[in-house]
Amino acid sequence: MAPLPAPPRAEGAAGASRLEVLYRALEPDSLHRLPVHPLWQSPLTIPGGTRQSPINIQWRDSVYDPFLKPLKISYDPTTCLHIWNNGYSFLVEFDDSADRSIIVGGPLENQYRLKQFHFHWGAINEWGSEHTVDSKFYPAELHLVHWNAVVYPTFEEAVMEGNGLAVIGVFLKLGAHHEGLQMLVDALPAIKHKDAVIEFDVFDPSCLIPSCPDYWTYAGSLTTPPLTESVTWIIKKQPIEVDENQLEAFRMLLFTSDGEEEKRMVDNFRPLQPLMNRTVRSSFQSRHLLNAELQPKDHAEQIRP
Repeated sequence: MAPLPAPPRAEGAAGASRLEVLYRALEPDSLHRLPVHPLWQSPLTIPGGTRQSPINIQWRDSVYDPFLKPLKISYDPTTCLHIWNNGYSFLVEFDDSADRSIIVGGPLENQYRLKQFHFHWGAINEWGSEHTVDSKFYPAELHLVHWNAVVYPTFEEAVMEGNGLAVIGVFLKLGAHHEGLQMLVDALPAIKHKDAVIEFDVFDPSCLIPSCPDYWTYAGSLTTPPLTESVTWIIKKQPIEVDENQLEAFRMLLFTSDGEEEKRMVDNFRPLQPLMNRTVRSSFQSRHLLNAELQPKDHAEQIRP
């Protein structure tokens, strides 16, 4: 995987990555001052926002919606373009000029195109995910970002609209080695520093999505600036397993450019936001909750995979 001639994120340059608008306000100098505890002292907020993300998903309070459809995922591995360190995470970006890598169904009224995916993770395994389930953190969380190309002509326009984006969230838990993830892990040393970019083609991200079809969904926002309330979140109930070495490879990346004082890329997640008046819907029935008082052990095992 040879380096590309120029990174797609050059500030103000023609041909810059369209996703840079989401990260432009996040400078490494401010990032490395953030405390390592998952609850940041000065969380980013949008004044008056009513559907900010991430949130704590309360299993008992989620509402089963029998009208939610199965989510259908169809990714073309040849649409994968490159992987790059943008100074906040590492992104794997895709060719989204046509309907070649798409999702449909679930809570979505339209077909959405895959734009990119990235991860959030912690300095240690006790935290790292952006969303939580019954206040439980996972070591990391995958976000697959899609946009509504049926309604909006460009990704930038979709970012600013209420039904513009659909993001699939997948929790990562410590466990068995993940063969699909290893291809990404092997590429990370080449993008250790901010702005590093390499070609990364023929990758199917569906290998990172758990086989269990169950999910939660709610109306939310981006978790990085501009924090627009444009996201239909689809949070998979089942996590995927990755091993300790794979998580450590994430933590070897840097917020900083080559030649700058090294700042490890860890704790790159936003703190929890209030649910406010939103409802979290589920595609599955939580029958075990009906007799949870009689079977507390079974309940605990199911909500803490």
